[in-house]
Amino acid sequence: MEAIYSAVIVAVGSIIVQLLINRSNRQKEHEEQAVYRAKLEAELKAIGRKLDEHNQYAEKLGSLKDSMLLIQQDVKYIKEGKL
Repeated sequence: MEAIYSAVIVAVGSIIVQLLINRSNRQKEHEEQAVYRAKLEAELKAIGRKLDEHNQYAEKLGSLKDSMLLIQQDVKYIKEGKL
C-alpha cells in the first residue's frame, strides 16, 4: 500500500513540476515575442520615415522637372528672338 501512495505522490509531484516548467516556458516565449514585436515596430517606423523622405524627394524632383521645362521654353524663345 505504501508503494501505491509513494507512486501517487511522485506522479502528482511530477505533474506539478511539469506544469510549472510549462508556465515558465510560456512566459519566456511571451516576453520574447514582445521584444520581437517591439523590434519589428521600430524597423517599420524607420522604413516609414525613409519612405516619407523618399516621397519628399520625388515631389521635389517633379517640381524641378516642371521648372526645367519652363526654363527650356524660355531659352528656346530667347534663341528664336521672341523674348
